[in-house]
Amino acid sequence: MSALTPMDVEDAILALLEPLRDDPGAKTVSSFQGQPGKEAWARLRRGFPAVLVLYAGSRGFRLSGRRLEERMTFEVYVMDKSYRSDTTGQKPEPGHPGTYALLAAARERLVGVPPLPGMGPCLPLSVKGFVLEGASVYRMTLSTVHNIAL
Repeated sequence: MSALTPMDVEDAILALLEPLRDDPGAKTVSSFQGQPGKEAWARLRRGFPAVLVLYAGSRGFRLSGRRLEERMTFEVYVMDKSYRSDTTGQKPEPGHPGTYALLAAARERLVGVPPLPGMGPCLPLSVKGFVLEGASVYRMTLSTVHNIAL
């Protein structure tokens, strides 16, 4: 397999996540540059519910016979308005699937699935959640292996 760029793999992951627009109803499925400023965050919130993908780097390369194994790491962010309140509990409003449904759908589409032919499957490393300025956010970190012929 020839060398793939992180953008190639990120695009493939986005293609796997594209059906989340229809079910459970993500308004935005896009790449993500990380740490948005105030204006970018405001634009991002208008695109909720959102599923965003960020290339988080490659862990060490490993020599394996006549190939070099690269482990690429990606972060998938699922975001929506936070629905935690005393009156409604955690139920999303109509038209918004909520972050739990988005996270479950993203897991189903990615975990165990190679992003591109010849690559290893996406394997989950962690899931972390937080609330940021009234938004519920979950970050799922995944890795996949790409072999580079020497």
